[in-house]
Amino acid sequence: MTTAAGLLSSLANASCGAYGVTVDQTIVFWNRAAERILGFPSQAVLGRRCYEVVAGIAPGALTPQCLQGCPSLHCLRAGLVPATSRLQVLCSSGERKWVNIMPMVVSGIFKNAPLLVHLFADQEGSEDFDEAKETLRDVLVAGGADILSDAPTAPEPRAETPILTEREQEVLRLMALGWATPQIAVELGISRHTVRNHIRNLRKKLQASTKLEAVVTGIRLGILPVNSLSP
Repeated sequence: MTTAAGLLSSLANASCGAYGVTVDQTIVFWNRAAERILGFPSQAVLGRRCYEVVAGIAPGALTPQCLQGCPSLHCLRAGLVPATSRLQVLCSSGERKWVNIMPMVVSGIFKNAPLLVHLFADQEGSEDFDEAKETLRDVLVAGGADILSDAPTAPEPRAETPILTEREQEVLRLMALGWATPQIAVELGISRHTVRNHIRNLRKKLQASTKLEAVVTGIRLGILPVNSLSP
């Protein structure tokens, strides 16, 4: 299985622009194509909030969408898959450029925590954008990344909110922060076997087939407050 470093390398060398943000909207990677399209070198944007850099404006809008809260994060909190959009984003020159942006919710790259990866292309590269993003998606999946980009756009209705134990909630929170089973075991003073049991039980309660789906579902249901996920 490809390592997280290998997956980041795939993103770094992608033909389309790509940047990734944590759930508190901190930029943790910015690839070469993003530098080429928008002009910002990676060292100028890493560690900054995404809305401070791209400040995307939707068609017909007067103010940046990001100032009202990241649309992708709104979708994530609602348990929805963020949709592809067209935005006018800021360049290093101070000018704005129209780009097509496709968000993906990805795990397995940055400390295994859920990450919002935004793939984008400008007008000149839009013809190859669909092919580039599909190729990159295939590479990430083949490398072991867990991706939510083509799941149903609306969550399945639930009769009631699942009740997690206090320990299961803590395990879910640490999972969302990217902690591996051994780390969680040490932090909570329990065995790895017990941690795995908690993960299995909470996934069953949340009807989640993967850890990432469990985290996203936990956020949507309010079991896992986003403000508890800052690294």
